[in-house]
Amino acid sequence: MAKIFALDELKLGQATIDNQKSALRNFLNYSKGTITKETVQQYLDSNESTSWKSNQIKALRKYTRDYLKLGNWIEEFKFSNKTQAKIKKLPDDSQLVDFLERLSTFEIRMIFLLLHNSGMRIGEIMSLKLQNIDFLTNSIDASEIHEGFTKHAWMSFFTEQTAEYLQEYMKSVGVWDEVNWEIIPSDKLIFSVSKRTVQNAFKTASESIDFELNPHLLRSVFADRCAKAGIKDKYIDAFCGRTSQGMLAKHYTDYSPDALQEQYLKVEDILTLGS
Repeated sequence: MAKIFALDELKLGQATIDNQKSALRNFLNYSKGTITKETVQQYLDSNESTSWKSNQIKALRKYTRDYLKLGNWIEEFKFSNKTQAKIKKLPDDSQLVDFLERLSTFEIRMIFLLLHNSGMRIGEIMSLKLQNIDFLTNSIDASEIHEGFTKHAWMSFFTEQTAEYLQEYMKSVGVWDEVNWEIIPSDKLIFSVSKRTVQNAFKTASESIDFELNPHLLRSVFADRCAKAGIKDKYIDAFCGRTSQGMLAKHYTDYSPDALQEQYLKVEDILTLGS
């Protein structure tokens, strides 16, 4: 069953499946079938090779998160310079606000807020066009944005707080019609800065507060806040673009815009910074 899932839903190649099957067999033998944060930590600490750890994590993510649906906790593991797997420390809201205020421009602060609010990838946010934003529902249509066979963006949302800032940003770049309260029709990209510029701005802000925060970490923050709001993993995965196109099509009722918005409303207050 796991192999069929990997082939049909995750669209993995046979070579990748064979490699990851071996990694999973070794882990399950090591842990005697017990799958927890603790057994994963112990298993990863049993080998000092960084490349080995990386391969194990890739296999464990697909197995525990995507196949067994055990939640997103596997994403909390990353590697330090000492090649030991460690659990990420996520920033609290006061740290997020402090970081946000240190970002260099209004445009980059807007990118931060959309990353924090939506769970989307930095590449997806940078690829958004004006027509992908709907202020009536505060939604982001990312269904046409794909980064690979196993990354299928669908849709997400942003808070009312971010909607107000986003409208102000659009006014500042001349694409917001205040009279009719709408975006001036355009297929232009929302943001003009490069991905590298954003990453450098995050790095500079991190150095100024002695806390490392990058765009990818905001995905973990989003997933953490959703879990605290009681949102089911399958919806968190959909917001974060971890649900395959086949699954979206097969279970469209569960993943319809209305169904996803209903779930997002559970976490909106938690994602509102300074509230």
